[in-house]
Amino acid sequence: MILLLFSLPLLFAARPLITEGVDIVEKGTFEVEVGFDYFREANRDRYYIPLILLKYGPIDKLEVGGSIGYLWNDLRDGERQDGWTDFFPYLKYRLWDEGDSHPALAIKALAKLPTQTWRDPTESRRTDYALGTIFDKSFGKAILYLDLFYFFIGDPGKTDVLSGGIAGEYEFLKGWGAVGEIRYFRNFNTDRGDDPLFLNFGLKKDVGWAVLDAAMNVGLNSAAPDYGFTIGATIPFK
Repeated sequence: MILLLFSLPLLFAARPLITEGVDIVEKGTFEVEVGFDYFREANRDRYYIPLILLKYGPIDKLEVGGSIGYLWNDLRDGERQDGWTDFFPYLKYRLWDEGDSHPALAIKALAKLPTQTWRDPTESRRTDYALGTIFDKSFGKAILYLDLFYFFIGDPGKTDVLSGGIAGEYEFLKGWGAVGEIRYFRNFNTDRGDDPLFLNFGLKKDVGWAVLDAAMNVGLNSAAPDYGFTIGATIPFK
């Protein structure tokens, strides 16, 4: 489960939030997200992940993409591990735009292909899949995001996972946005008590044709990492 948490920036596409938005890249255009993530667990294990996500709009309202990263860590006992993460291809389709009385809605299907070159023994070693629904609603300069994803874990004996998040974004100055979210994972193995809950908050800044971002996350229970941060950029190519 902990590596699934670390893979979240690869799975979703609304930097620096993890909670997904309904925005789709325009038809015939590309967008690249690059970032660097850091997490520290209560036992003092530390994880570092540079990552990249490429998105493309083949037709109106449809987005295809894929992401991968490189993870290395410093463990409390002095051991070090490193290697490529799994590869995450996905499809995302916006069903409709928001109206006065209803939010925008998109659906997303993604897979986790087992390309990781080192493996935590608690993580799935086979292809996993996920399906999700995504909602956005604007309120003046503020936007509310909501998503819910179900992960079908491929390894026999591994339990499926339900993940949900609620987030907000507010433009407090021209070109500046404040963002925040709360996110929860529900494992279907209640005897372990390992359902992570954490808070993520940060800033976005338009810089010419790119968007820079930075955020801090804090674990709200013992199953989540103590804290972490992310920095990155979103770069469109039209």
